[in-house]
Amino acid sequence: MLPTSLREAVTVTTAGATGVARMVIQGLLELIDDPAAANEATEFLTARLPGYAPMWHIANAVRSDEPAEALRRIRAELDHAVENTVKAAVTWVDERGGPVTSAPSSSIVGQVLAQLPAETRTGEPVIALAGADAIGPTTVLNIRGTRELAQRLPTLVVTTALKLVPAPVFDRLGAPVFEHIPLASFVGVVLDGEILTPGEVGRRAAELRE
Repeated sequence: MLPTSLREAVTVTTAGATGVARMVIQGLLELIDDPAAANEATEFLTARLPGYAPMWHIANAVRSDEPAEALRRIRAELDHAVENTVKAAVTWVDERGGPVTSAPSSSIVGQVLAQLPAETRTGEPVIALAGADAIGPTTVLNIRGTRELAQRLPTLVVTTALKLVPAPVFDRLGAPVFEHIPLASFVGVVLDGEILTPGEVGRRAAELRE
């Protein structure tokens, strides 16, 4: 039987990709002393979470020589990366000035909005924030509505390196609730606290190997 956190990971609709990644890591750590069970659970999760780039990184960790250590490292790096990304995105909004709007469902974007003054979130928006479920060399995968938002307003992607995947992996990701948006549609990407150009982020994704 799957640990509770893994069962929740495939049904939750409010955690965002980063929250789901934390649930998956916690559940797999509970199974990691049984390699067969951990691998079986990883295959199940990969099939059930077809739009989540973090599953590629997590699956690689499970298949590594030290899977428990690798999973814990991802979790520790993720916590640090999210904190830095939120800080950088808050600074970006402060410098640009509001009001700001966002694409739904990103837990990291939610943390950014929670740290902004109320007046930044009211009135006609002039800038926008969006999360990312996956980023490939040229394209972002995210919740439907993100493309329209990026076309309408200068939009900053707020995410972590756990969402970067090489092109062959990116091409396998997707689900009806997601859409593909050209990376160049965005004004920038916050990655682990760094504000990068779309081109820089695309090159980092292209350098990854399946």
